[in-house]
Amino acid sequence: MKNTKTLFRFFTLFEYEEEEAFLEKQHKNGWKVTGFKLPGFYKFEKCEPEDMTYRIDFTNENGAKNAEYQQIFADNGWEFLWSVNGFSIFRKEGFSASEGNNEIFTDNASKLQMLQKIQQRRLLPLITIFLCAILPNFVKGIGGEFGNTIGDIVITVFFGIMFILYTYVFIKSFIKIKKLKEKLQ
Repeated sequence: MKNTKTLFRFFTLFEYEEEEAFLEKQHKNGWKVTGFKLPGFYKFEKCEPEDMTYRIDFTNENGAKNAEYQQIFADNGWEFLWSVNGFSIFRKEGFSASEGNNEIFTDNASKLQMLQKIQQRRLLPLITIFLCAILPNFVKGIGGEFGNTIGDIVITVFFGIMFILYTYVFIKSFIKIKKLKEKLQ
């Protein structure tokens, strides 16, 4: 029997709760996460099935290099797993969503603050890239300004795929932000 597995899952910036639930379900099924590589490859190792709570925090810095940051969580029973792209992953034995004792945020204001940080530091630059690079080049491509060579068609298709991907991420992110703000207020 294989003792490791790799799964691909893509979560947008604001789908951290879905990502936490995914990791918790894997652990409950006997697979603890041992690593992560962008763009969404999770590495798992066989383990005893158990209830484990996973939480994600956004700091926009490398939590792996910040001992004080890690210590705050360790003092509250959280095991630091890794940081990637400004997001830090923690886990803690047990699961009790109803009691709220396995939350890294003690109040809704802290959760909203995290969402605002994500929005300002990640989503706004993506919108800028989209408006300055992806959208104009996609419009040029469908307008025929690149010509008719195979290379020009490939460029147009590439920008078309990027246009669809960015549009999907923006729509999903704005819907998620709205829902989370309504839920937390």
